[in-house]
Amino acid sequence: MATTTRSLAAFSSSTSAASRAARPGPSRVSISGAEREQARRLVAEFDRAVPLACAVTPPSGWYTDPDFLQLEIDRVFLRGWQAVGHIWQVKNPNDFFTGRLGNLEFIICRAADGKLHAFHNVCRHHASLLACGSGQKTCFQCPYHDFGLIPVKVATWGPFVLTKFDDDSTEDNVDHIVGDEWLGSASDLLSTNGIDTTLSHICRREYTINCNWKVFCDNYLDGGYHVPYAHGALASGLQLQSYETLVLSGDHNFISKSLKDSEQVQMEDIALCEGVQRGLESPAYSVGRYAPSVEMAMHHFHCLLHANLSV
Repeated sequence: MATTTRSLAAFSSSTSAASRAARPGPSRVSISGAEREQARRLVAEFDRAVPLACAVTPPSGWYTDPDFLQLEIDRVFLRGWQAVGHIWQVKNPNDFFTGRLGNLEFIICRAADGKLHAFHNVCRHHASLLACGSGQKTCFQCPYHDFGLIPVKVATWGPFVLTKFDDDSTEDNVDHIVGDEWLGSASDLLSTNGIDTTLSHICRREYTINCNWKVFCDNYLDGGYHVPYAHGALASGLQLQSYETLVLSGDHNFISKSLKDSEQVQMEDIALCEGVQRGLESPAYSVGRYAPSVEMAMHHFHCLLHANLSV
């Protein structure tokens, strides 16, 4: 079969016509009735009304059940704006980068006219990926045919590139709307104080971690509880009695660390989180407890997630 291409400049018009003919369903995760009911039961097992001092952590199923993960992808990741890159990654005409969010593959690209676009990185004929990695292209080449690409909402806020995968056709990519939805009250704080957009994007370092995404979040929200045990070198340079985690409406303090030290801590955290994931899968574990003096942020995170999944 003949190979065809689509130029960046022609994406919008070709997509518009072809998509009307064979547009797929909404960008939602398909969950059966039984699977959804199982996920809802797991949501209900956590009670965010219980005070922190008496609360137990979410059940292990929040971290191990595939149906629960599908519910999270649908409710948490696909229905709101998500930061997927930096504007420096698409600084010039024909720049592009690709990514994956849940089970959705996407392309972010800047056309020759300077306009930013986002598309599903999947052809509609045989599900071939059209690009990988990043770089410069004047066209994307499909191995099979001439089908148009399916657009995804894209916006920028400060130096960040954001996408939204819902099927709502309303034009809500105005900066202040995107900022409010993505950051909540923190968007006003950051807008007032400004974001340093002069910093250049140099590179992106990715790590593959064999754990549920929340395990890694929890690891950074325990108020430094694990630092003396998992990060010996880091702990020797910290005054842990002054280490504090606060639940704030915005970021007020920034800590600079060397790349070398950061890499060491990162690898130590990966080993720790992968061990936690294996423990969560053990029948010997069901729920845990919080350390009330330091794990306020972790409890707050779990309560926010519970509220989102209970809708």
